Amino acid sequence: MEDESETVVLSGTPSAETGDSQEFNPYAGTSAGAGAYQQPMMIQQSNDNATYSMWLGIATWVCHITAGFVCFTACLAPLTTIAGIVLGHMGFNVSKEMNLGRNEAIAGLVLNYLSLAMYVIGVVFGAALLGVGLNELG
Repeated sequence: MEDESETVVLSGTPSAETGDSQEFNPYAGTSAGAGAYQQPMMIQQSNDNATYSMWLGIATWVCHITAGFVCFTACLAPLTTIAGIVLGHMGFNVSKEMNLGRNEAIAGLVLNYLSLAMYVIGVVFGAALLGVGLNELG
């Protein structure tokens, strides 16, 4: 007996062996028939607003500390404070629904509200000094 080797031609379509002429349609759903298996995508949930609020709070305090050395950081600190407070509240509201990022939102809110309190104390103290100075002149 002779061993006859069978030559198989691969055409790239899964139905070439069976003689079916059905072409692969990537836009057809799984109910359409033969389709390639696709692993489900794993989406990691995160609370980005809470994370951004925390990092803006840290950036605010870095701006406060470096304001004596690098002058433009004193101009950035109020902007990062306001943005951090807004994002912190948004992140805190999302954390109630998702149970994710609550500690980051609280940390961002604490850092940014402390910065805001420092600004308010500075304005009150500045107004008091200005009032005392104007009374002595008049």
